[in-house]
Amino acid sequence: MVETRDLAPAPQQVVAERDQIRIQPRTLLLPFLLSGEQPVISLTGPSQRTTPGNSVPFNCTAGPFSSTNFNVTWLKDSDEHPPSTQSQMTDDKGRYFVTSKVLVSLTGKEVLSQITCQVTHGDLTEPLQMSLNLSEVLQVIPTLKITMDPDGTRIQVHQRVNLTCHASHFYPADVKLIWMENRHKIPTVESPQVTRNPDGTFSLEDTLQAEVTLNGSEFSCWVVQDEQPPMQANITLRAQASNRGKGRMLTISNKVEGPLQRAEPGTSIQLMYTSSGLHTRQVSVTWLKNKHELPQSKTVILASGDTYNVTSSVLVPLQLDDMNSEVLCHVKHKLTTVFQKTINLDQYLRIPPTVTMSQSSTPSGLVAVTCHVQRFYPQETHLTWLEHCHALKRTDQPTPKLNSDGSFTLESLHLVNVSRQRSEWLVTCRVQHQQQPAVQASLILSTASHPKREPSGRTSTLTFVAFLLGVKVLLLVSFMVSYVCRRWKL
Repeated sequence: MVETRDLAPAPQQVVAERDQIRIQPRTLLLPFLLSGEQPVISLTGPSQRTTPGNSVPFNCTAGPFSSTNFNVTWLKDSDEHPPSTQSQMTDDKGRYFVTSKVLVSLTGKEVLSQITCQVTHGDLTEPLQMSLNLSEVLQVIPTLKITMDPDGTRIQVHQRVNLTCHASHFYPADVKLIWMENRHKIPTVESPQVTRNPDGTFSLEDTLQAEVTLNGSEFSCWVVQDEQPPMQANITLRAQASNRGKGRMLTISNKVEGPLQRAEPGTSIQLMYTSSGLHTRQVSVTWLKNKHELPQSKTVILASGDTYNVTSSVLVPLQLDDMNSEVLCHVKHKLTTVFQKTINLDQYLRIPPTVTMSQSSTPSGLVAVTCHVQRFYPQETHLTWLEHCHALKRTDQPTPKLNSDGSFTLESLHLVNVSRQRSEWLVTCRVQHQQQPAVQASLILSTASHPKREPSGRTSTLTFVAFLLGVKVLLLVSFMVSYVCRRWKL
């Protein structure tokens, strides 16, 4: 019997300030006709890739100009796109600058599209213009499915079948594919190659040869893309059991499913067991969490021809210490076990991190700021340092440490030179975890509490002067001794 589930994750919300793929502002210089000035146009986009269904901002700034006789036009490919806001300002020299912002709603079909800012002015012979590829800010999540060859329901014991994982229409191309059997990783020698689709997205396929067993196995295809949680598609292979007393084949299906999204402690999740093809309705389903029976369960048994279908569900409360907890689904017919499966709750648990900061001085005059990210699960996080709300470009990510209770902790060190121009320096540690709103902590460092260290040469100067005086005294004494000795001989 084969059971399949194809999962296509919904678009995930992301935080725009994270500095994973920051788009640097681009500028274009053209000759300006007055006073030798050069007008500049810059176009900036969001600092983090965003999934389809979300709107992302783009900012265009141009100037200086001699007057307000300018016009800003936004183009998405060749179609004009209305701006959301536009403002102008002047500097202390009476020059004018214009800033325009546009919100672009992304779809999965815009990998090959561009956004263009065009500024015209009465003093210019041709407009200022700049473009950005939407592929730089777009992340398209793949859709997954598993197919089987040969395809069919009559699978015999020890038969070998080909399972193919299809990951379709994703962007960018950097993904990792992992095969799992009963939640254990299957080693593979080569990584599958991605192929480019006409719309600019990518796809890949990878085939695994699996052996069918009497007890059955659950095979999973996991695809990891950037900082997103792994996506997976599952298929269960089970050999047919024969009922010779009736001279025919009975196909018995058993499966246990849980929610697709993780939940936090203090909430409950629902687990569901379904079975078909049972020859009797005299079965009982028991749910146990850490060997203690769960009370809130409901079982329904319905006839289907001369067999029976069983559905049982239970609400499982989640707690902080459930990283190592298990739920057992136990199905019995009288005193005989029909089916049982253990579900690890860590696959459904999410514990948000607690973020704090501390500081200390170093002999070099810098301030060492440490970000403490404590007690979170699972371990995938992304940490960003910000100074005065501007994200710093850092590629290294600290490695989380496993705690005894199964949660994770990490620390990140950042050195700050507080002797720079500002009297106060704002440092922020921001942590993104499981596509949830970012958690952050901040410190204000004051330059007054960290004065500059002036080199002191007073001691060395006194020592040098004393040394010279000592040498002169010795020379004088030696001369007097020599003179007395000569007089004595005379």
